[in-house]
Amino acid sequence: MELRELGKKDGAGHQPRICLGKASDTLASVCLTAPDKTGDLRDQSLQILNAIEEYFQSVGSSRKQILMVQVWLFDISEYPAFCELWNEWIDPEGVPALSVVTGHAARRDCAVEIRAYAAC
Repeated sequence: MELRELGKKDGAGHQPRICLGKASDTLASVCLTAPDKTGDLRDQSLQILNAIEEYFQSVGSSRKQILMVQVWLFDISEYPAFCELWNEWIDPEGVPALSVVTGHAARRDCAVEIRAYAAC
């Protein structure tokens, strides 16, 4: 089984060594924050969701094949705004399991962090 990787972080300074995503022949996973953290929750979420879609497409999957998504919101009061965006973005024919919780990312400028798993 071949594993494909998306973006490694080398662990410089006080950062962990990580891979942003991996895919096998049957499953892909990715966990991201927005590359540009100057925007609000909607902007950061769209950046992440679109990057997730691009990654899944690059490994032979799609938005419709997402199995499960975990979301960490810096401010849980923004849950309704996230849900509105999510419902606009997700394919209604391929709705995955979704978990949304509050949590602070290591970087305080992250409004949201999203992990997604998809079938390949």
